[in-house]
Formats: sequence, C-alpha cells, structure tokens
Amino acid sequence: MPLKTIFQRLALTGVWSQQVALAAAALGLGFGLLPIAIFFIGATALGRYEGASLPRLYDSIFDGLMQGSIASWAVVLGPYALCLLFQVLRLWWRIGSPQPKRG
Repeated sequence: MPLKTIFQRLALTGVWSQQVALAAAALGLGFGLLPIAIFFIGATALGRYEGASLPRLYDSIFDGLMQGSIASWAVVLGPYALCLLFQVLRLWWRIGSPQPKRG
C-alpha cells in the first residue's frame, strides 16, 4: 500500500502532520525494533558472549543517550535520518530530471 494511501486513511493530509507521523514511526522503530534486530543479528552472526542479553543492550543504549554517546544516538535516530536522506535524494532526482518539452 502506498504511503499516501496510508496517510489519507489516517487523515494526515497536511505536509507537517505527515512529517510528524513519519518522525514518530521512525523514532519508534529506532527505540523499539532496531536494538532487538541488532541483538539477534549480532548473536546469530558472531555468537553470544558471556553476560549478553537484550535488557542489557537496552540499558547500554539508554545510558549512552544520557551520556551523549554518538553510537547510541545513531541507533535511535538512524531510521529517521534514513527517511530524511531518501526524501532529499528524491527531491534532488526531481530537480535534476529533464522536463518534458511542450509543444
């Protein structure tokens, strides 16, 4: 289902409301799902090490946020930064594409 259809069903027709909804979803993904994915993919690829657990990873990430760790902020803000990057690239693509000739 296209993103516009989802926004219309949620009655998010304004540009600002769409951006706020996108930011909330991306931050939710960064806070909730990304640490889980990091833990399980890391455990599968590298194996578990002594003392590793999912709650400990969350504690590490949230402690890093409090201390200003770049790695923790990258995990949490990464999905939103990726959304912004795609928007900028799409805008750049539209600006750089040749306009069809009329006539």
